[in-house]
Amino acid sequence: MWRDVANAGMRMRLLGALGLALAASPSWAQEVFRCTAADGKVTYQQSPCPKTDEARKVDTTPANSDYDPAQRERLLKAGDEAGKRLEARAAAEEADRKRREEQRERDEQREREARAREEAREPQYIYAGPPGWRPPYPPPGPRPQPRPVPLPSGR
Repeated sequence: MWRDVANAGMRMRLLGALGLALAASPSWAQEVFRCTAADGKVTYQQSPCPKTDEARKVDTTPANSDYDPAQRERLLKAGDEAGKRLEARAAAEEADRKRREEQRERDEQREREARAREEAREPQYIYAGPPGWRPPYPPPGPRPQPRPVPLPSGR
């Protein structure tokens, strides 16, 4: 049961790390154009506006003014390394758990074999009491019954 819980926790961590990696991808590097049509309708699109529309490029630079791509790469690399260490640790714990389980099964098998040898070596006695044993008192007689009450003779 705990193994399933540990695997579920590991899966959730890996999914979270994958989500962070995808969220940190350079999706903001794409250009976005704001197009205003002649009737005043505004649309946002990735391709340049038609010649009839008024075009304005939307600023998509990150809000973080001290954005450092090198730092981002270092953080991603550190996250990947941490994920690998976590996977290695989980694999080591799983191998250790399997080793302990196998050792426990071997110990139980040795115990069963030792118990079987011990039982085979000693004769089994079944005690049923001394031969011809009788209780020290006589068995009780029949239960007393009430005597019938005579009917009144009232002729």
